[in-house]
Amino acid sequence: MDISITPFTNTLPIRRLRLAERESAEIRVVYIKVPGLTLRPTRQRYTNLGNGRYRYEALDRGFTTVMTVDACGLVLECPDLFRRLT
Repeated sequence: MDISITPFTNTLPIRRLRLAERESAEIRVVYIKVPGLTLRPTRQRYTNLGNGRYRYEALDRGFTTVMTVDACGLVLECPDLFRRLT
């Protein structure tokens, strides 16, 4: 599941996949677009870049970003989208 308005749904695959550094995996999820609550299946890829950085790719949309996460896999920063304040 990926909910468009929150980075918290990225924590689920990051923790579940347990990727080693430079390892990547493609997954299929349901993307939930808010506020319309439209649902659609989509493919995503996560790549562990090391030092708490993950490349996220929305393969069906051509969107790519590099996010920084803490030791628990919670997003600290996703450029131009999210930044944790505390």
